[in-house]
Amino acid sequence: MDTLHGEGWPDRRIAGFWRRIGALVIDLIMLGIVGMILGALLFDTFARMGAYARLIGFAIALAYFGICNSRIGGGQTFGKRWLGLRVVDAHDQLLSLPRSLLRYVVLGIPFFANGLPMSPQFAMSSPFDYLLALVVFGGMFSIVYLYIFNRRTRQSLHDLVVGSYVERIDPATQPAPFPVMWRGHLVALALVAVVALSCPVVAARFAQSKTFAGIVPLYLTLSTQPHVITAQVVRGWTSMNGNTTHSLQSSLRLDAPLTEDHTMAKSIAQLMAKADPDIANEDAVVVTLVYGYDMGIASGWKKHGYSFKPEELQ
Repeated sequence: MDTLHGEGWPDRRIAGFWRRIGALVIDLIMLGIVGMILGALLFDTFARMGAYARLIGFAIALAYFGICNSRIGGGQTFGKRWLGLRVVDAHDQLLSLPRSLLRYVVLGIPFFANGLPMSPQFAMSSPFDYLLALVVFGGMFSIVYLYIFNRRTRQSLHDLVVGSYVERIDPATQPAPFPVMWRGHLVALALVAVVALSCPVVAARFAQSKTFAGIVPLYLTLSTQPHVITAQVVRGWTSMNGNTTHSLQSSLRLDAPLTEDHTMAKSIAQLMAKADPDIANEDAVVVTLVYGYDMGIASGWKKHGYSFKPEELQ
């Protein structure tokens, strides 16, 4: 049902999937280079910012895509320019700057918000968690779904919101109306939203299971330790030569370059052993100290892992 051939738009050159992906990859590489240069110059500053460093990355990406894809930039980022594409509206006109900025906000927020630290206790008790699930998981899956399956207009979620199209620049092409998206895709997007909204319910049930018993209180304990920005706690296991090793693992993102601090790692491990009601069932307590930044467009990390036997932590 998704075809470009039909009465009313035989000459319209909608940009294809791989050409759009190619342009996006070029743009992301360029943004990544900018992010890495800034990260090298301001490593400690971004590291201390924690999740807020993503706001810097988002602002850079918003300015780049928003300006370039508007009439100011001729509707073309560098990637689109190199591959002969441009962003236009349904009347084949270039987008205004506010409209182009909104287009990227819809595209960028789900990806930049993905992975933001959040207290499990807060997430399971607030409607904000449902909104975050809808924006992040619903938004990401909707964008990917439309990129792949909306073959008729090749509009993804951000294009639909502002009424934009990405077309191939071809002087030989005669003007023709843009095609209309198959309405069945709206049903698919509604199903994606329902699935996304169910994620917090599923997560809450997992959190109450035996596997995650004691994880939330332990997370809260570790999150309040000096120099800890965020903490992650999981139960893991490895199997080798028929022997299975069970471990309680934590990854702590720090606001100071303390990844080589063995004393701090052991102190954290002792807290974990003391707070875990099932520590007797674990073969090891693993602590990973992490120092670095994540801007969304680039990241840099220094990390060191430590492993302790429970009996060493008495």
